[in-house]
Amino acid sequence: MYRVGVFSRVLTRLQQWSDAGWSGSVVFGWGLLQGCVFPGLADLFFLPLAIARPARAYTLALIATAGTLIGSVMLYVVGAEAQQLLEGPLARWLGLTTAALDSYRTRLAEYGGWAIFASTMSPLSTKLTSIASGAMGVPFGQFVAALLAGRLARTLVFAWLVRNGGAEAVARWVKVGEVKGAS
Repeated sequence: MYRVGVFSRVLTRLQQWSDAGWSGSVVFGWGLLQGCVFPGLADLFFLPLAIARPARAYTLALIATAGTLIGSVMLYVVGAEAQQLLEGPLARWLGLTTAALDSYRTRLAEYGGWAIFASTMSPLSTKLTSIASGAMGVPFGQFVAALLAGRLARTLVFAWLVRNGGAEAVARWVKVGEVKGAS
């Protein structure tokens, strides 16, 4: 039951952080950094802080989405700037012809939005998808719309789960574990 005691202390600490007013900044900052720099779970801070204060779950979901969206747009721009390199020496080194690149761009213009959306719902790296989208010329509006739809869907579903029993289940689990540990 030691693990439950540790989890209880972690939950208490998260509640204190949330009450101190840092939760929105932490969730946004991590979303931004995770969206453009650090590998890892986008929901690393959002979910625990939402569980700590379920009333803020939807607000934190929107804040997390904003952070990851801005970070991903930054990587899209990096990819777009790297497009000349991709079309020049790198393409020649990889043996890619202009026709092959044009074919990729045509497919991405048609299906790129679905690939971007899928990357937000799966373990696929959204960072790599963002860079590739910029480098291969996925239209910016399509990129942002697909990324926003995917991130919003993901975080709002998590927020709904937290608000509709997830946080209560965690609290019950912690209380039951503490009672068993005291016996």
